[in-house]
Amino acid sequence: MSTPPTSDLPTSQAVVYSERAISMMRTLHILPTPKHYAVFFSCAAGQPGELVKEIEKLVEAKEYFTEELLDHLYNNYIGEAQSRAVQDTAASAKKILSEMVANVAQFTGATQSVSQEVSHQLEGLDTPITEDSIRQMAKTVMDSAQMIVDSSGTVNEQLANAQREISDLRENLAKATTESERDFLTGSFNRKAFDKRLLAHLEEAESNEMELTIIMLDIDHFKTFNDNFGHLIGDEVLKIVAKTLTDSVKGMDTVARFGGEEFVVILPRTPIGGGMIVAETIRKTIASKELKRKSTGEHYGQVTVSLGVASYRHHHHDTPQGLIKRADEALYRSKKAGRNRVTQENLSD
Repeated sequence: MSTPPTSDLPTSQAVVYSERAISMMRTLHILPTPKHYAVFFSCAAGQPGELVKEIEKLVEAKEYFTEELLDHLYNNYIGEAQSRAVQDTAASAKKILSEMVANVAQFTGATQSVSQEVSHQLEGLDTPITEDSIRQMAKTVMDSAQMIVDSSGTVNEQLANAQREISDLRENLAKATTESERDFLTGSFNRKAFDKRLLAHLEEAESNEMELTIIMLDIDHFKTFNDNFGHLIGDEVLKIVAKTLTDSVKGMDTVARFGGEEFVVILPRTPIGGGMIVAETIRKTIASKELKRKSTGEHYGQVTVSLGVASYRHHHHDTPQGLIKRADEALYRSKKAGRNRVTQENLSD
């Protein structure tokens, strides 16, 4: 998860940037959440320049900083740090492998094959890097290193250190990849991860003649709820809904924040009837929750959701966009019919 770049700044300078960021958020009537603070601290620090220019244009145009707009700024300019973390991990892996080639190259016989294998893996780092490729390279290098049984104490120690470093790199890569796929507020998958997973499940359904169902969900009257009780309480509602969704699914199912107060659930290998049952369970569970302030007992009212359910259509050249569109249309009919209900897609279309 990205944080404001304070670690390399003198304390006095960091304080100046912090005060400037808070002042900007106060002037623009923006709630100082950690996510918003990260955006405006970076703006106050003048980095990246593209973020500063975009915010200046928005202010000059007197644009209202909606949650969607703030999400855009965070994902485009702050969230990219996670992508850089993946590339840094790849660069570090290449450096370690290069050192191992130099250390192993001095041996002959059985160790010559080890050097060749490490060199082969090193060449693979010039192709696009994935978590799986780094994991495979790390496994190959560590397996090969076990063959060097007659090495000197110095080289053995160097190889052991390299093994530990590669293990750490693998963990850091997995962590960076996971964080880049998660929504900052709710912890559910973000839109980018949802698109990737839906496409993979759709291809599986097409290849293996399997069922696939998705559920689109929208929190009823969420804007009114925010206006009445404030964005902090609104954020808590989003977290409650996300947790309820996560608790209601299992296995390969995916819960993602689609945008704003809208969520989506992917149910692979599930027919539309099963999707309707899951959706109704979600609706009832959320409607049964009692929201109130612990300190005062103040009630915030009932939170309800409207849901639309659609399934993959075999032999119709179905696409992710088509599936999402039908689920969204079913969701719209739920809202039009009075909200707090589940609607199935129109199968006669």
